[in-house]
Amino acid sequence: MGRKGRLLNLVLRQTAALALLSAAGCNLSDGEREEYVTSTISFTSGNMATKAADPDESLITDISLMVFDEHGDAEECAWLTGGRTSHRTRLIKGKKYIICACANFGYQVYADNIAELEEITYHLAYPDEYREGIPMCARTETVVIKDGEITLELERLMSKISLRIDRSRLSEEVQMYVRSALIGNCPRVTKVFTGNRVKDEDDCFPLGFYRNELQTAALNSDAGGGLSREISLYMLENLQGEMPVQTDKDSDKIFSDNDLRSRTCSYIELEMDYNSDTYISRNEGLIYRFYLGEDRNNLDVGRNSHYHITVTPEDHGLTENSWRVDKSGLTYIGPTSLIQYPSSYIEGKVGDKIHIWCDLTPADAPFDVGIKYMEDDRRTGIYDYELDKDGHGATLTLTGPGAGLIYMEAGAPINDAALFYIIVN
Repeated sequence: MGRKGRLLNLVLRQTAALALLSAAGCNLSDGEREEYVTSTISFTSGNMATKAADPDESLITDISLMVFDEHGDAEECAWLTGGRTSHRTRLIKGKKYIICACANFGYQVYADNIAELEEITYHLAYPDEYREGIPMCARTETVVIKDGEITLELERLMSKISLRIDRSRLSEEVQMYVRSALIGNCPRVTKVFTGNRVKDEDDCFPLGFYRNELQTAALNSDAGGGLSREISLYMLENLQGEMPVQTDKDSDKIFSDNDLRSRTCSYIELEMDYNSDTYISRNEGLIYRFYLGEDRNNLDVGRNSHYHITVTPEDHGLTENSWRVDKSGLTYIGPTSLIQYPSSYIEGKVGDKIHIWCDLTPADAPFDVGIKYMEDDRRTGIYDYELDKDGHGATLTLTGPGAGLIYMEAGAPINDAALFYIIVN
């Protein structure tokens, strides 16, 4: 894997058999006679470019070769099958050509004009359809045929994502065992000779490239220093560009469910069995999700690239309760409590500021601070309010005489509530 293969080379070896066209046969003068070269086009397999049951990355089963003249018109389209990796043809010495190729498509690709290359697409029937080898393509700039060699590098239309886990920062009592790894919004179709961007969720597999528990065993091994061994996932190119807004250094932009890009941007999802002194997984596990790209604000997954990702959970590994770290499948097994402060009965005078709040265990349990009740009381002129940053309370500024009620409620696993009765004199 990785550097194990070699860059695909399309080698034109011009050999022997020089032929002169007759002036009469081609209506050319003696000074305009064209010199043909019998050329051998050969193929070898190669590597992915490196960035910070697997397919055979070097396998070539078929090659579609297309030769265009300097005006973009096709002069020859050949299909090499049965593992053939070379082709002999006749090219005019000194003439300009553009040479293109597709490999491992399982069918012949051809075009009458080079402009048609932009419309060529490749489709996967299922996410790990690699029996014919990883799909590849290549295209030269204009080549002038001379004696010697011309090298054409082919590139894979897919990226390789290698994952490992660093458990060195987890608390000692925490156990995280990877059940599965998959690619969400995994493309099923790609443009071949232009950059590919998924524009519609129909162009993604409902369940992308997937590794089950047996295939993720390397992520549960210890390679030393808290690091696991690696596994690899594969996907077609998906260039989604930059995130629409910049975010602070500690968080990624998370798209809402009704945002189209949330259904077209590719991501990695890990499901893990989890056990600690406060949470345990039962039927469902802990979910980690993250986007790929060159940095935290980039969503591109480029072709012919090898991404190395190290997932590093810290402390209890539950630092978020969001789309990225989804612990809705965990069962809370620690202590629970809801305590209201300063009391259930609040009395004050106009102009007073009073802070009311609830102390929750666990602190990240779902909580309704009672905004609907506060809005009703503000409309009647009893008080104004400002919510606490943690969403567990509010500071009331008493504005007029009267009485009001605020009902705050915590969800699972606390499942308790607090009622505040406010009197303003």
